[in-house]
Amino acid sequence: MKLRPFELALVVIFALLFIGALILLRMYEASPAENVTNVGTVTIWGPLPEESFSSLLSGISETDEGLRNVNYYYVAPERFDDSFLNALADQKGPDLVLISHESLVKHRSRLQPVPYENLPQRDFRNTYIDGAAIFTLGDGQYGSPIMVDPLVMYWNRDILATNGFLTAPITWEEIVADTVPTITIKDYNRNIQRSALAMGEYDNVKNAFSILSLLALQGGSAMVLENSGYTIRLDEVVSGGGRPFTNAVKFFTNFSNTGNTLYSWNRSLNLDRDRFLSEDLAIYFGFASEGREIEEKNPNLSFDIAEVPQGEAATVKRTYGNFYSLIPTKTSKNKAGAFSVMQIIGNPTNTKFLADGYNMVPVHRTLLAQGSNDIFGRVSYSSAVTARGWLNPDISETNQTFSQMLSEINSNRQDLESSLQDALGRLQQLY
Repeated sequence: MKLRPFELALVVIFALLFIGALILLRMYEASPAENVTNVGTVTIWGPLPEESFSSLLSGISETDEGLRNVNYYYVAPERFDDSFLNALADQKGPDLVLISHESLVKHRSRLQPVPYENLPQRDFRNTYIDGAAIFTLGDGQYGSPIMVDPLVMYWNRDILATNGFLTAPITWEEIVADTVPTITIKDYNRNIQRSALAMGEYDNVKNAFSILSLLALQGGSAMVLENSGYTIRLDEVVSGGGRPFTNAVKFFTNFSNTGNTLYSWNRSLNLDRDRFLSEDLAIYFGFASEGREIEEKNPNLSFDIAEVPQGEAATVKRTYGNFYSLIPTKTSKNKAGAFSVMQIIGNPTNTKFLADGYNMVPVHRTLLAQGSNDIFGRVSYSSAVTARGWLNPDISETNQTFSQMLSEINSNRQDLESSLQDALGRLQQLY
């Protein structure tokens, strides 16, 4: 069919427009979207359940598409160390790890500190509570501190009220003079029917390590000095005289000594938290994060939370705390992305979300100043401010060492002084 000149002109024009459109499409490059943080793929490992962390990542990726390839993987605490080491050996390790300060020394050589030139210590002190400074070592700051799980005191309201106590004990002197003698029940063979509190043994006291650390901290212990290496100073005070760890062990073992008036615990009893749940234990020293779990396991249990007791003459409050930080690994193939994600998750809004999700306390000063009206949160927040930790060489090895020490003391295989010195010597060799 022969086209008329007018029709031919239209065909040519449309053909040229079509070709031009194709050329423009080939040349077009989408401009970067606004407010998108292009961090690439970043993998995070941690020993805390993934629900809260994954929920946070899901929320922030909805407003920032550049974070959609950031993923958190839960590794059970008992498998974390081996899994982490094996992954690094296979060059498949994570870019970031969420770990407690209790694992910091063991994994320090595998973690990437941030130089103080980039994050001045003055800014750190202004931003975080004092206990979080455990992540500031000689070669830099280890990650972005997120939250702390402080040791608190759970108490059975019914048991204490029935025995004439309207509130939880505030001092150790009160516990020794009134609480333990009044509440502990033994039969005529001195078999323990009900305990006021659980101390003296190690293997059936869930948080024995933390309780011993708490008592040493309250005694003014210098704990561990980090410089070019690590020096155990558990039995030395920061200033002045005294033997805080010796005193802590003596006090702790009084409660399992059958010849002591404070005798209220022994190795034949079930785990202390289980006895608290079954109302055979009046006071349980546990972490703030345990409150909701205790509530769920026994909804009928009438219990409350309080700060741990202090010495009557104490001028400075102390409790033990488990601090968590998000730290880049040295083997990360995406260090820039890992650092960006660390900063984003470490901002106050996101740390508050994580701390609430794990029933812990954020370590930002501004958030602590706001306080909490949660039934457990108010005590947890006040306890977090006075919480401290120490740089143990390996928490599993430390637990074994302390367990052996107490076993030797309680069975009279060695006197307290010899057992304690042996334990401190073994710990020093682990660094």
